[in-house]
Amino acid sequence: MSQTKYKWMVFLVVILLVSNITLAFFLFFGEKKEVKRKSREELAMEFYKDLGLNQVQIDSFKASKDEYFKEMRPIWGEVREMKDSLYRNMGKLNENHSAEQLLIAINQKNLVADQKTFQHFTHLRGKLQSSQYVKFDTLIAKMINRPWNRNRK
Repeated sequence: MSQTKYKWMVFLVVILLVSNITLAFFLFFGEKKEVKRKSREELAMEFYKDLGLNQVQIDSFKASKDEYFKEMRPIWGEVREMKDSLYRNMGKLNENHSAEQLLIAINQKNLVADQKTFQHFTHLRGKLQSSQYVKFDTLIAKMINRPWNRNRK
């Protein structure tokens, strides 16, 4: 190898080494920004503020929300238990077609949950002034369709 090629190769290796050390420094010692997730209460207050609710409406929404979750948690728990049973007993359920019956039961529970959720939002919408309907409908559509496993906003 000629002397010039050797010098270029050494030069490139040094450049790569320096850039890797710089990158490693920033990865390990750089400022770490923590993403603070908003609490449920903060998200709810943001929702109320976006809708332009007055204090009476906020109190009414909070009471309805608490009642809704009190009613829904057992239903969601049952669905979760049925799904756990379905997947834990995969081999046994396939043999006697119990899986199909369990899937039907899960679908029925989900239907009940969806009906209650729709009724809840319809009830909340009834507490609004007509000028708040459009904003409510938009926010609810976004809320229902958002991915649950990602950071909010």
